[in-house]
Amino acid sequence: MKLSAKFLIYNFLAKGMLLVAFLALGPFLIEYLAVKNTDSLLEEKKLEVLAIIESEGIESFISEENRDIGYGSYNLLKEEYILIEKVDYVFSSDTIFVEERILDDASVPYRVLATTFMSGEDSILMEIGRSLQTIQEFKDIVFRIFVGIIMVFLILSFLLDYKFANTVMAPFHRIVKRKLSSIDQPQQYDYKKIDTNTEEFQILDRSIADMMTRIQKAFNQERTFISHASHELKTPISVLQSKVEAMFAAQELDHVQMEKLLDMQGTIAHMKKTVNALLLISKVNNAQFIKTEEVEIKALLEEVFEDWEPIAADKKINFSLQKTVSHVIPDTNKSLLLMMLRNAISNAIKYTPKGGAILVSSEFGERGFQINIKDTGSGIPDEILNQVKEGLVFLKDAEKDKSGFGMQLMFKIALYLNVDIQVDSAENGTRLVFLFP
Repeated sequence: MKLSAKFLIYNFLAKGMLLVAFLALGPFLIEYLAVKNTDSLLEEKKLEVLAIIESEGIESFISEENRDIGYGSYNLLKEEYILIEKVDYVFSSDTIFVEERILDDASVPYRVLATTFMSGEDSILMEIGRSLQTIQEFKDIVFRIFVGIIMVFLILSFLLDYKFANTVMAPFHRIVKRKLSSIDQPQQYDYKKIDTNTEEFQILDRSIADMMTRIQKAFNQERTFISHASHELKTPISVLQSKVEAMFAAQELDHVQMEKLLDMQGTIAHMKKTVNALLLISKVNNAQFIKTEEVEIKALLEEVFEDWEPIAADKKINFSLQKTVSHVIPDTNKSLLLMMLRNAISNAIKYTPKGGAILVSSEFGERGFQINIKDTGSGIPDEILNQVKEGLVFLKDAEKDKSGFGMQLMFKIALYLNVDIQVDSAENGTRLVFLFP
């Protein structure tokens, strides 16, 4: 999981848990605020009524004829009521309580503010009530608004966090993509600095660049050594070959000596082939080939087929070229492409027994244009294939000309030409796929 995704999930869950806690406490908080608001409204109503009584007298509510009956009034929806009546006592302070009232055969709970005051010589009780049903409705409305705001907050917070995380982590993703995941060889490393003002990413970018500089230095030293060693070995090998060829002209050689010279000549030829392969691998690794040519694959496959069909026929191998399509590969090198395909077909012919078959084809697949080479040979051991992919130089059997440099050179060329090689090998044959993305 990506670091930005972890931060995003953490922020979302943390905020979500806090908001869930607020939602759980929300009804109690809303009810408390609603009750406080109701009490404040009741207090305001009380002051309004007292102001009327002070200015107009108690007679505006209680007439002299109905002095003992008092005054009572409910609004149309029974949400509020006011009661004023004569009593024999006086409260020391206002009292607020909840009381059930029977109205139209229905019990209605009210939040009631009760207060007493003196009007002349009479003690007057005044009750102002507000229906708790109104409070509940107010609480429900506020709670729904509260839930809606929280949901909108969560969504907007998630989107903003997602945008912010992508923006902040964008330089890191560019470092991974441009400077790590897309690099197959140290020489392909891009030293251009990533545009970022995040100090940690700047340090990471510099550290990777310094590390790649040291790796490139080590690789260049190794490749320079291989290149120089190959050149230095070519001269003594050529001298040995010339001396052996000169010895063949000697008249006094017997049969045994001739066989020894033939063995020496074969060994020298193998050494020469090995040195040339090492030198070629070094040149490919050092990018000493240009990649500016356009190659028509169908014509290239036909050329390779013409070269190797007689050799396959001599071994009684059914070599066929089928299902080829026209496709031009830009920005490549024809000689390297030919070498890559020839090595693949050479190995197929070498390890396919008499009476076997080799099929070469090309097509457009899901990932791009591809060339398929399938044989019915003995297959490639997994350990050998892994060694080749990892670029290890090895000698399987020097006496039988099975050094493995051909396959290694094939993989090196494919890497240099940005060609992906897929190998499916089993006891009943091998299938090579050269994929041109």
